[in-house]
Amino acid sequence: MTRSPERRSVSAWWRDIVYDRIEVRPPGLYAVWFLVFCSVLYGIISFVVMRLRARGAASAAVPVISVGNLVVGGTGKTPLVVYLARLLVSDGHRVVVVSRGYGRSGAAPLIVSRGERALVGWREAGDEPSLISMLARGAGVVVASKRSEGVRVAVEKLGAGVILLDDAMQHVQLARDLDIVAVDARSPLGNGHLLPAGPLREHPLGVVRAGLIVATRCDRAGGAAEVRRIVGSLAPDVPIVETRMRLAELWDVSTGHSVKAADIRDGTAFAVAGIADPDDFRETLGDLGFDVIGLHAFADHHEFTDDDIADLDEELADLGASVVLTTEKDAVRLRGWRPRVPLVAVGIDIEVTHGGSHMRDALAGALARGKRHDA
Repeated sequence: MTRSPERRSVSAWWRDIVYDRIEVRPPGLYAVWFLVFCSVLYGIISFVVMRLRARGAASAAVPVISVGNLVVGGTGKTPLVVYLARLLVSDGHRVVVVSRGYGRSGAAPLIVSRGERALVGWREAGDEPSLISMLARGAGVVVASKRSEGVRVAVEKLGAGVILLDDAMQHVQLARDLDIVAVDARSPLGNGHLLPAGPLREHPLGVVRAGLIVATRCDRAGGAAEVRRIVGSLAPDVPIVETRMRLAELWDVSTGHSVKAADIRDGTAFAVAGIADPDDFRETLGDLGFDVIGLHAFADHHEFTDDDIADLDEELADLGASVVLTTEKDAVRLRGWRPRVPLVAVGIDIEVTHGGSHMRDALAGALARGKRHDA
């Protein structure tokens, strides 16, 4: 069978460069040097801005736990937020996740879920908050461009006892009781450069603000050795938790019903992904035993148009695949697509493999510190 060539985007080539996957030669090397110059300017400006914003940081009346990363996209942050929300809910806490809601249609604070089901669509909420509301049952979800306003709504209208700030490592305008940083064990800091020459959002020494480092995908990278060597050396007193990704569930996007892996694993799969690192999704599918004969990659948070759906239908027909596999985040945005074969979402969970006591201790400390806000 003829396998289709992968759809490569500018963002894909950028990822190849910043994660040292390809060797860059002139004239492309000159462009990289220009990006490095821009990175220096970005680093200076972002440092000054963050210092100024931190001076007037607002505080909340309840414990605040931030989950973020040092690099852009693809570290497993969203599964980590879901894991923490479930963990805190199971311990009896009233948890509300507060997110910026990247790509949503509005800016004002909005209650996405009170802990039972999504109250608004993904366009109003953003795809990641919508997904969190689906997976972290029992936890409320609020989106707001200003996190402090989101926290106020969470406390006053949802009775939040604990706030989980999604993707907020660099959001220093709001004080927190614990910063948790997700770091991909395969490439903790990319090529070590700040944006746009590299994937870093801030200088790596920003990790010293963290109270816990969570190394993700440790099973693929031979453990957290690289995280300990590179990131741990910058913050030797910060405990490191090792985790891996595992298959949680397969479900039919059109019906919401669970699908058994054995029922579709014998056929061929066409993968569709609009996430930060679509190649990682293909690698995950391979690890799960699926025969992926084509991958159509879109930009992260891509809003699928009628033209996109038509292109996907045509590509699917050319490939002759027996199933379409997509991420849960993409499934939120693809619910209107009805391909001629099953469209199946691949649910991924995070599993702690080493250092679970560090996580429990860090969370307990944050909850104790946060409760003193009321004293």
